[in-house]
Amino acid sequence: MEIKDRDDDLKKSDQELLEEEYERREDGLDKPGKRLRLKELYSKKSDLVLKKGRVLEIFSKNYFRVKLENEEITCPLTGRLKIVDFGQRSMVVVGDYVYVDVSQEPRIEEIAERKNSLKRYIDKGKQQLKVDLAANIDQVIITGSCSEPPLNLNLVDRYLCAAQLSEIVPVVCINKTDLAGNLDQIKQQCSYYESVDIQVVYTSAATGEGIDELKDVLFAKDSVFSGVSGTGKSSLINKLDPELELKTSEVSKASLKGKHTTSSSKLIPWSFGGYLTDTPGIKTFGLNKNDRFEIPRIFPGFDNWVMSCKFSNCNHIHEAGCRVLRALKTGELPEERYQSYLNILSSLE
Repeated sequence: MEIKDRDDDLKKSDQELLEEEYERREDGLDKPGKRLRLKELYSKKSDLVLKKGRVLEIFSKNYFRVKLENEEITCPLTGRLKIVDFGQRSMVVVGDYVYVDVSQEPRIEEIAERKNSLKRYIDKGKQQLKVDLAANIDQVIITGSCSEPPLNLNLVDRYLCAAQLSEIVPVVCINKTDLAGNLDQIKQQCSYYESVDIQVVYTSAATGEGIDELKDVLFAKDSVFSGVSGTGKSSLINKLDPELELKTSEVSKASLKGKHTTSSSKLIPWSFGGYLTDTPGIKTFGLNKNDRFEIPRIFPGFDNWVMSCKFSNCNHIHEAGCRVLRALKTGELPEERYQSYLNILSSLE
């Protein structure tokens, strides 16, 4: 009977499958059905000549630069893959492995399964738009600055949660140490991350401080640099690898906020090994509202305590026997990080 049901599903039209998938989304089921995903990603054409490549840059929603072995080509997405959107900007993201049909005019015919992806969510009324920033990466370099703009650890916490949810190794990079009025105070603020085994690197693109340490972190890894505009990501990247010559700009004196210099994500090889994905700077980093019940488990450092909470579904707000609240009381958990946790929970309601 199960085999018959599967065969019946495979006989359904694309439109029928799409309608069923939208119904699943409206019911709160976030992941696409397996059969529909197979239908989305794999072509049934028999005359294809496919070569595997990796997406280096997105020029538009359906036009991409792809590295195939020792050459780079620009090609579109096949029409079959354009029709499924499901609240995201594009089915293909920088870092994706794809299969390109090179029998005639090159075009992307299939998308390989991702190891992971770093994504953020934008609220659109009652819905959320998913924005994939990069795929198949080893680590995310969460970049903040000591000054101009001021350090925003609440945003760092959001990035750390997103990395944990996507099973991506996070590294916190605090740049512009040359502008720090009191670097020891900033290091004290960030010491909590180090206490819960999150690596923190302090750098200055102006003086070269921490550049060698950061280069060791990046060696032979696929890394995505992300953070607020103006934190000096492009200047830092140019210091790490001067051959890249990324465009940089000054922070606005009026708002003390950064100006966007990277307009779209790009996958760029480091001269010393590995790949860089430089993403556009952002002001906010929205999380998926469906992940609200995961935040009490994966907020930075909470994994050290949640198993000791009296209740398995503890929200760490007022529950009796909460180990996180005890850590707050004893000073193991700084008040600022706990308030950041509460703000994230509140934003996902």
